Amino acid sequence: MDGSVVLNAIALVVSVGALGTSLAVARRQLRLAHNSNLLPIVLDLFRETRTLDFSQSMEYIRDQLTGQHPADDGYRNLPEEVKVHIRRVGLFYDDIGKLVTHGVVDEQLILGAYGNAIPRTWDTLAPFVYAEREKYRNLTMVYFEDLACRASATTMQRVHAAAGLRARPPEQRSM
Repeated sequence: MDGSVVLNAIALVVSVGALGTSLAVARRQLRLAHNSNLLPIVLDLFRETRTLDFSQSMEYIRDQLTGQHPADDGYRNLPEEVKVHIRRVGLFYDDIGKLVTHGVVDEQLILGAYGNAIPRTWDTLAPFVYAEREKYRNLTMVYFEDLACRASATTMQRVHAAAGLRARPPEQRSM
């Protein structure tokens, strides 16, 4: 084997290595750019659930809705203040479901943050939503329903374990 063949082989290996490195760096930059574009969306989602209005709507749905109103007629004809609670929460989870279904936000992030609340809330609202779909022949909150199915298939604890979350209980202090 003459020297030019060896040099060409070495040049080829170096070129392939440089190409591989360039591809890895480009993928990382794309992922970082994608994540930085999503950050405002995710922060807005999290901010919404911290509002007093959202908390009050969740409490109303959890504690009072089914005891005060039958689901037979859907939710469109309920009193306005009740519709506000249902729409605030239901459409919030429906919007999150859209983002998860279409791969805009990571499913594990959403299930780790809201996991147990999603199916519980869906189970309360489902009779109203199904009656609404039947009466008005629409597909209201289908993404919320899908998100509830996804959340029911796992637990927040599994999501947290897969993410590597660790615990640090308080120290025991002797008095």
